[in-house]
Amino acid sequence: MVAVRKRRGLLIPLFLVVLLLVAAVDVFPVRQLISQNRERQVVEARLAEIQAENAQLEREIEALHSPSAIERIARADFGYVRPGEVSYVVLEPAEEGTEESGMVETATVPVPESGGFWEAVWDYLTGRDVIDG
Repeated sequence: MVAVRKRRGLLIPLFLVVLLLVAAVDVFPVRQLISQNRERQVVEARLAEIQAENAQLEREIEALHSPSAIERIARADFGYVRPGEVSYVVLEPAEEGTEESGMVETATVPVPESGGFWEAVWDYLTGRDVIDG
């Protein structure tokens, strides 16, 4: 009977320690709660940034609906003028040493050598003329 009481005396604290460890790992996931709390704080901060950015963009949208903003954009970006106004475009002179002029630069496109009438017919029949362009 003394041995049973000694065993019981050792088993009860051991059982309580195991129960406490199981509760700490399964029932009370403290590390997960702390990690999720940090993640929630980061997500809430990002949400606040996005909401502030959205509010700023909505203010810009409202400002762009005014006739004066539309006129300003049309004049600045598209060169629109009112009737009776004259629009001038000032070009900066080309730097010395460059061959830039007001003319458009042309590129030379190589012309493929023709293999004759029968090769053209063969290319047409096989579809190679479509592939090669």
